[in-house]
Amino acid sequence: MLSSRPTKALWDFGTGYDLFISLLHLFHPEDFNVRASWAASILDRLSDEDRRSLAIGDEMMLMPIYFVHKLAQPKDSLTCINTIAATPASRRLEALSFGGSTSTAYKEVILSARPGHKWSAADKAVITEYFNDRGRETPLTYMELLHHTWAHREEFGAKYLQALRSYHENFFAEEEQRILPVLRQGLSHAQMRAGSLPLAAMLEELSAGVRYGDLQNYRSVYFAPSFWSTPYLHHQIISPDTLLMVFGARPENMPLIPGDIVPDSLLRGLKALSDPTRLRILRDIAQTPQTASQLSRSLRLRPPTVAHHLRELRLASVVQIIVDPKGERRYGTRFEGFETIQDLLIRFVHGE
Repeated sequence: MLSSRPTKALWDFGTGYDLFISLLHLFHPEDFNVRASWAASILDRLSDEDRRSLAIGDEMMLMPIYFVHKLAQPKDSLTCINTIAATPASRRLEALSFGGSTSTAYKEVILSARPGHKWSAADKAVITEYFNDRGRETPLTYMELLHHTWAHREEFGAKYLQALRSYHENFFAEEEQRILPVLRQGLSHAQMRAGSLPLAAMLEELSAGVRYGDLQNYRSVYFAPSFWSTPYLHHQIISPDTLLMVFGARPENMPLIPGDIVPDSLLRGLKALSDPTRLRILRDIAQTPQTASQLSRSLRLRPPTVAHHLRELRLASVVQIIVDPKGERRYGTRFEGFETIQDLLIRFVHGE
Protein backbone atom coordinates (compact mmCIF):
# COMPACT_ATOMS: atom_id res chain seq x y z
CA MET A 1 0.00 0.00 0.00
CA LEU A 2 1.34 3.42 -0.95
CA SER A 3 1.90 5.97 1.77
CA SER A 4 -0.55 8.87 1.73
CA ARG A 5 2.22 11.22 2.87
CA PRO A 6 5.28 12.34 0.89
CA THR A 7 8.46 10.49 1.81
CA LYS A 8 10.61 12.57 4.15
CA ALA A 9 14.41 12.67 4.02
CA LEU A 10 16.08 12.38 7.43
CA TRP A 11 19.77 12.34 8.30
CA ASP A 12 22.12 10.15 10.32
CA PHE A 13 25.84 10.40 10.95
CA GLY A 14 28.51 8.20 12.46
CA THR A 15 31.88 6.65 11.69
CA GLY A 16 30.52 3.43 13.20
CA TYR A 17 29.06 2.56 9.81
CA ASP A 18 32.55 2.57 8.30
CA LEU A 19 33.92 0.43 11.13
CA PHE A 20 31.96 -2.51 9.74
CA ILE A 21 31.87 -1.56 6.03
CA SER A 22 35.67 -1.26 5.96
CA LEU A 23 35.95 -4.86 7.16
CA LEU A 24 33.80 -6.01 4.25
CA HIS A 25 36.22 -4.35 1.83
CA LEU A 26 39.30 -5.77 3.53
CA PHE A 27 37.98 -9.33 3.42
CA HIS A 28 36.72 -9.01 -0.16
CA PRO A 29 39.18 -6.66 -1.88
CA GLU A 30 38.55 -8.24 -5.28
CA ASP A 31 34.88 -7.26 -5.12
CA PHE A 32 35.67 -3.60 -4.47
CA ASN A 33 38.86 -3.12 -6.49
CA VAL A 34 40.89 -2.67 -3.33
CA ARG A 35 44.54 -3.67 -3.71
CA ALA A 36 44.68 -7.15 -2.22
CA SER A 37 48.22 -6.77 -0.88
CA TRP A 38 47.25 -3.62 1.03
CA ALA A 39 44.12 -5.25 2.46
CA ALA A 40 46.20 -8.22 3.59
CA SER A 41 48.75 -5.91 5.21
CA ILE A 42 46.02 -4.33 7.35
CA LEU A 43 44.60 -7.68 8.45
CA ASP A 44 48.12 -8.95 9.18
CA ARG A 45 48.35 -6.39 11.97
CA LEU A 46 45.91 -8.57 13.92
CA SER A 47 46.60 -11.82 15.71
CA ASP A 48 45.56 -15.06 14.02
CA GLU A 49 42.75 -15.48 16.55
CA ASP A 50 41.37 -11.99 16.04
CA ARG A 51 41.61 -12.31 12.27
CA ARG A 52 39.72 -15.63 12.39
CA SER A 53 36.97 -14.10 14.52
CA LEU A 54 36.49 -11.21 12.11
CA ALA A 55 36.57 -13.65 9.19
CA ILE A 56 33.78 -15.68 10.78
CA GLY A 57 31.79 -12.48 11.25
CA ASP A 58 32.32 -11.74 7.57
CA GLU A 59 31.21 -15.23 6.55
CA MET A 60 28.17 -14.76 8.79
CA MET A 61 27.45 -11.67 6.67
CA LEU A 62 27.49 -9.35 9.68
CA MET A 63 26.69 -5.88 8.38
CA PRO A 64 25.12 -4.28 11.45
CA ILE A 65 24.06 -0.92 10.06
CA TYR A 66 20.75 -1.32 11.92
CA PHE A 67 22.75 -1.68 15.14
CA VAL A 68 24.74 1.49 14.39
CA HIS A 69 21.62 3.43 13.43
CA LYS A 70 19.96 2.64 16.77
CA LEU A 71 22.93 3.93 18.80
CA ALA A 72 22.93 7.29 20.55
CA GLN A 73 25.31 9.92 19.22
CA PRO A 74 28.20 9.95 18.74
CA LYS A 75 27.86 6.84 16.58
CA ASP A 76 31.60 6.38 16.32
CA SER A 77 33.69 3.25 16.58
CA LEU A 78 34.23 3.47 20.33
CA THR A 79 30.48 3.88 20.90
CA CYS A 80 29.94 0.72 18.86
CA ILE A 81 32.60 -1.23 20.74
CA ASN A 82 31.52 0.02 24.18
CA THR A 83 27.87 -0.81 23.43
CA ILE A 84 28.83 -4.31 22.36
CA ALA A 85 30.95 -4.68 25.51
CA ALA A 86 27.98 -3.65 27.67
CA THR A 87 25.84 -6.32 26.02
CA PRO A 88 26.07 -9.82 27.54
CA ALA A 89 28.36 -12.01 25.42
CA SER A 90 25.52 -14.42 24.70
CA ARG A 91 23.42 -11.57 23.22
CA ARG A 92 26.07 -9.81 21.13
CA LEU A 93 25.61 -11.83 17.96
CA GLU A 94 21.85 -11.28 18.18
CA ALA A 95 22.31 -7.51 18.63
CA LEU A 96 24.59 -7.32 15.57
CA SER A 97 22.64 -9.68 13.30
CA PHE A 98 18.97 -8.80 13.54
CA GLY A 99 17.46 -5.74 11.90
CA GLY A 100 14.07 -4.17 11.40
CA SER A 101 13.15 -6.56 8.59
CA THR A 102 14.31 -9.80 10.27
CA SER A 103 11.38 -12.22 10.27
CA THR A 104 10.14 -13.74 13.51
CA ALA A 105 10.31 -17.25 12.05
CA TYR A 106 13.98 -16.79 11.11
CA LYS A 107 14.84 -15.41 14.56
CA GLU A 108 13.18 -18.37 16.28
CA VAL A 109 15.10 -20.90 14.20
CA ILE A 110 18.45 -19.12 14.58
CA LEU A 111 18.06 -18.69 18.34
CA SER A 112 17.16 -22.36 18.73
CA ALA A 113 20.70 -23.39 17.79
CA ARG A 114 22.33 -25.38 20.60
CA PRO A 115 25.36 -27.69 20.74
CA GLY A 116 24.28 -31.21 19.80
CA HIS A 117 20.88 -30.04 18.53
CA LYS A 118 20.66 -30.09 14.74
CA TRP A 119 18.23 -28.01 12.73
CA SER A 120 15.38 -29.92 11.12
CA ALA A 121 14.62 -29.84 7.41
CA ALA A 122 11.81 -27.36 8.18
CA ASP A 123 14.24 -25.14 10.11
CA LYS A 124 16.69 -25.15 7.20
CA ALA A 125 13.87 -24.29 4.80
CA VAL A 126 13.06 -21.18 6.87
CA ILE A 127 16.72 -20.11 6.79
CA THR A 128 17.03 -20.79 3.05
CA GLU A 129 13.88 -18.79 2.28
CA TYR A 130 15.10 -15.89 4.40
CA PHE A 131 18.40 -15.65 2.52
CA ASN A 132 16.82 -16.32 -0.89
CA ASP A 133 14.58 -13.29 -0.34
CA ARG A 134 17.79 -11.29 0.05
CA GLY A 135 19.46 -12.75 -3.03
CA ARG A 136 21.87 -14.95 -1.07
CA GLU A 137 22.55 -18.65 -1.29
CA THR A 138 22.88 -20.99 1.68
CA PRO A 139 25.18 -23.90 0.75
CA LEU A 140 25.61 -26.74 3.20
CA THR A 141 28.95 -25.44 4.46
CA TYR A 142 27.38 -22.07 5.26
CA MET A 143 24.46 -23.69 7.05
CA GLU A 144 26.94 -25.62 9.20
CA LEU A 145 28.91 -22.45 10.00
CA LEU A 146 25.69 -20.63 10.84
CA HIS A 147 24.59 -23.36 13.24
CA HIS A 148 27.98 -23.75 14.91
CA THR A 149 28.42 -20.01 15.48
CA TRP A 150 24.92 -19.50 16.87
CA ALA A 151 25.16 -22.65 18.99
CA HIS A 152 28.34 -21.19 20.55
CA ARG A 153 27.26 -17.55 20.40
CA GLU A 154 28.53 -16.64 23.86
CA GLU A 155 32.05 -17.78 22.93
CA PHE A 156 31.83 -16.00 19.58
CA GLY A 157 30.52 -12.83 21.22
CA ALA A 158 33.58 -12.66 23.47
CA LYS A 159 36.05 -13.32 20.64
CA TYR A 160 34.38 -10.92 18.21
CA LEU A 161 34.51 -8.06 20.72
CA GLN A 162 38.22 -8.69 21.29
CA ALA A 163 38.80 -8.77 17.53
CA LEU A 164 36.97 -5.46 17.00
CA ARG A 165 39.03 -3.85 19.74
CA SER A 166 42.22 -5.06 18.10
CA TYR A 167 41.08 -3.84 14.68
CA HIS A 168 40.27 -0.45 16.15
CA GLU A 169 43.61 -0.18 17.91
CA ASN A 170 45.70 -1.35 14.98
CA PHE A 171 43.95 0.44 12.12
CA PHE A 172 40.54 2.01 12.44
CA ALA A 173 41.21 4.58 15.19
CA GLU A 174 43.66 6.37 12.89
CA GLU A 175 41.50 5.78 9.81
CA GLU A 176 38.52 7.28 11.63
CA GLN A 177 40.30 10.60 11.99
CA ARG A 178 41.19 10.63 8.29
CA ILE A 179 37.64 10.01 7.08
CA LEU A 180 35.72 12.11 9.62
CA PRO A 181 36.01 15.49 7.80
CA VAL A 182 35.13 13.79 4.50
CA LEU A 183 31.98 12.33 6.03
CA ARG A 184 30.95 15.72 7.40
CA GLN A 185 31.45 17.28 3.99
CA GLY A 186 29.50 14.45 2.33
CA LEU A 187 26.58 14.89 4.73
CA SER A 188 26.53 18.65 4.15
CA HIS A 189 26.55 18.14 0.37
CA ALA A 190 23.71 15.62 0.52
CA GLN A 191 21.60 17.93 2.69
CA MET A 192 22.20 20.75 0.23
CA ARG A 193 21.15 18.56 -2.71
CA ALA A 194 18.04 17.48 -0.85
CA GLY A 195 16.88 21.07 -0.99
CA SER A 196 16.99 21.18 -4.78
CA LEU A 197 16.21 17.64 -5.97
CA PRO A 198 13.28 15.24 -5.59
CA LEU A 199 14.07 12.41 -3.19
CA ALA A 200 14.41 9.72 -5.89
CA ALA A 201 16.72 11.92 -7.97
CA MET A 202 18.86 12.74 -4.94
CA LEU A 203 19.20 9.06 -4.10
CA GLU A 204 20.18 8.26 -7.69
CA GLU A 205 22.85 10.95 -7.54
CA LEU A 206 24.22 9.86 -4.15
CA SER A 207 24.37 6.21 -5.23
CA ALA A 208 25.86 6.96 -8.68
CA GLY A 209 23.00 5.36 -10.55
CA VAL A 210 20.61 3.37 -8.33
CA ARG A 211 16.93 4.16 -8.88
CA TYR A 212 14.41 2.66 -6.46
CA GLY A 213 10.82 2.24 -7.58
CA ASP A 214 9.28 1.82 -4.13
CA LEU A 215 10.50 4.84 -2.16
CA GLN A 216 6.94 6.15 -2.05
CA ASN A 217 6.08 3.17 0.17
CA TYR A 218 8.13 4.69 3.00
CA ARG A 219 7.23 7.71 5.09
CA SER A 220 10.86 8.36 6.04
CA VAL A 221 14.26 7.57 4.55
CA TYR A 222 17.37 8.11 6.66
CA PHE A 223 20.57 8.96 4.78
CA ALA A 224 23.97 8.33 6.37
CA PRO A 225 27.34 9.02 4.67
CA SER A 226 30.07 6.39 4.43
CA PHE A 227 33.63 6.76 3.20
CA TRP A 228 34.31 3.10 2.52
CA SER A 229 31.06 2.16 0.80
CA THR A 230 31.68 4.36 -2.27
CA PRO A 231 30.27 3.78 -4.87
CA TYR A 232 27.93 1.23 -3.30
CA LEU A 233 24.78 1.81 -1.29
CA HIS A 234 23.82 -0.20 1.80
CA HIS A 235 20.18 -0.19 2.82
CA GLN A 236 18.22 -1.58 5.73
CA ILE A 237 14.52 -1.54 6.56
CA ILE A 238 14.24 0.06 10.01
CA SER A 239 10.48 -0.36 10.31
CA PRO A 240 7.61 -0.98 7.86
CA ASP A 241 7.56 2.71 6.91
CA THR A 242 11.21 3.70 7.49
CA LEU A 243 14.29 2.94 5.38
CA LEU A 244 17.99 3.56 6.05
CA MET A 245 20.36 4.31 3.16
CA VAL A 246 24.12 4.40 3.80
CA PHE A 247 25.61 6.17 0.78
CA GLY A 248 29.13 6.64 -0.49
CA ALA A 249 30.55 10.05 0.43
CA ARG A 250 34.18 9.71 -0.68
CA PRO A 251 35.08 12.28 -3.37
CA GLU A 252 35.80 10.80 -6.80
CA ASN A 253 39.33 12.20 -6.85
CA MET A 254 40.25 10.88 -3.39
CA PRO A 255 41.95 7.46 -3.19
CA LEU A 256 40.63 4.91 -0.74
CA ILE A 257 44.14 3.85 0.31
CA PRO A 258 46.08 6.53 2.21
CA GLY A 259 49.11 7.75 0.25
CA ASP A 260 47.92 6.54 -3.15
CA ILE A 261 48.33 9.06 -5.96
CA VAL A 262 45.93 7.68 -8.56
CA PRO A 263 42.24 7.85 -7.53
CA ASP A 264 40.80 4.34 -7.43
CA SER A 265 37.64 5.63 -9.15
CA LEU A 266 39.80 6.48 -12.17
CA LEU A 267 41.41 3.05 -12.16
CA ARG A 268 38.01 1.36 -11.83
CA GLY A 269 36.65 3.34 -14.76
CA LEU A 270 39.57 2.66 -17.08
CA LYS A 271 39.56 -1.02 -16.16
CA ALA A 272 35.83 -1.37 -16.78
CA LEU A 273 35.95 0.32 -20.17
CA SER A 274 38.99 -1.65 -21.38
CA ASP A 275 37.04 -4.91 -21.75
CA PRO A 276 35.22 -5.61 -25.07
CA THR A 277 32.43 -7.62 -23.42
CA ARG A 278 31.65 -4.76 -21.05
CA LEU A 279 31.57 -2.34 -23.96
CA ARG A 280 29.06 -4.63 -25.69
CA ILE A 281 26.94 -4.68 -22.55
CA LEU A 282 26.98 -0.88 -22.34
CA ARG A 283 25.90 -0.61 -25.98
CA ASP A 284 23.11 -3.19 -25.56
CA ILE A 285 21.60 -1.46 -22.51
CA ALA A 286 22.08 2.11 -23.77
CA GLN A 287 18.57 2.32 -25.25
CA THR A 288 16.61 -0.26 -23.27
CA PRO A 289 17.54 -1.31 -19.71
CA GLN A 290 17.72 -5.09 -19.30
CA THR A 291 17.90 -7.64 -16.50
CA ALA A 292 21.00 -9.76 -16.01
CA SER A 293 19.07 -12.77 -17.34
CA GLN A 294 18.15 -10.93 -20.53
CA LEU A 295 21.77 -9.92 -21.06
CA SER A 296 22.90 -13.48 -20.46
CA ARG A 297 20.58 -14.76 -23.20
CA SER A 298 21.24 -12.01 -25.74
CA LEU A 299 25.04 -12.13 -25.33
CA ARG A 300 25.12 -15.93 -24.91
CA LEU A 301 27.16 -15.65 -21.74
CA ARG A 302 26.88 -17.62 -18.52
CA PRO A 303 24.99 -15.78 -15.75
CA PRO A 304 28.06 -15.66 -13.43
CA THR A 305 30.05 -14.04 -16.26
CA VAL A 306 27.39 -11.40 -16.81
CA ALA A 307 27.17 -10.79 -13.04
CA HIS A 308 30.95 -10.26 -12.90
CA HIS A 309 30.91 -7.73 -15.75
CA LEU A 310 27.93 -5.86 -14.31
CA ARG A 311 29.70 -5.63 -10.97
CA GLU A 312 32.77 -4.10 -12.62
CA LEU A 313 30.60 -1.63 -14.53
CA ARG A 314 28.74 -0.77 -11.35
CA LEU A 315 32.03 -0.13 -9.54
CA ALA A 316 32.93 2.25 -12.38
CA SER A 317 29.55 4.01 -12.01
CA VAL A 318 28.76 3.62 -15.73
CA VAL A 319 25.60 1.55 -15.29
CA GLN A 320 22.30 2.65 -13.84
CA ILE A 321 20.42 0.14 -11.69
CA ILE A 322 16.64 0.36 -11.70
CA VAL A 323 15.06 -1.56 -8.82
CA ASP A 324 11.33 -2.16 -9.18
CA PRO A 325 8.97 -2.62 -6.19
CA LYS A 326 9.34 -6.42 -6.43
CA GLY A 327 13.13 -6.16 -6.17
CA GLU A 328 13.94 -7.02 -9.80
CA ARG A 329 16.95 -5.17 -11.14
CA ARG A 330 17.35 -3.77 -14.63
CA TYR A 331 20.58 -2.23 -15.88
CA GLY A 332 20.97 0.77 -18.16
CA THR A 333 23.94 2.77 -19.39
CA ARG A 334 24.80 5.74 -17.19
CA PHE A 335 26.38 8.31 -19.50
CA GLU A 336 27.33 10.66 -16.65
CA GLY A 337 29.86 8.02 -15.62
CA PHE A 338 31.78 8.42 -18.88
CA GLU A 339 32.04 12.15 -18.31
CA THR A 340 33.32 11.61 -14.77
CA ILE A 341 36.02 9.16 -15.90
CA GLN A 342 37.14 11.53 -18.65
CA ASP A 343 37.25 14.47 -16.26
CA LEU A 344 39.22 12.47 -13.67
CA LEU A 345 41.74 11.40 -16.30
CA ILE A 346 42.26 14.92 -17.60
CA ARG A 347 42.62 16.36 -14.11
CA PHE A 348 45.05 13.64 -13.05
CA VAL A 349 47.28 14.03 -16.13
CA HIS A 350 47.34 17.80 -15.59
CA GLY A 351 48.30 17.24 -11.94
CA GLU A 352 45.18 18.89 -10.54
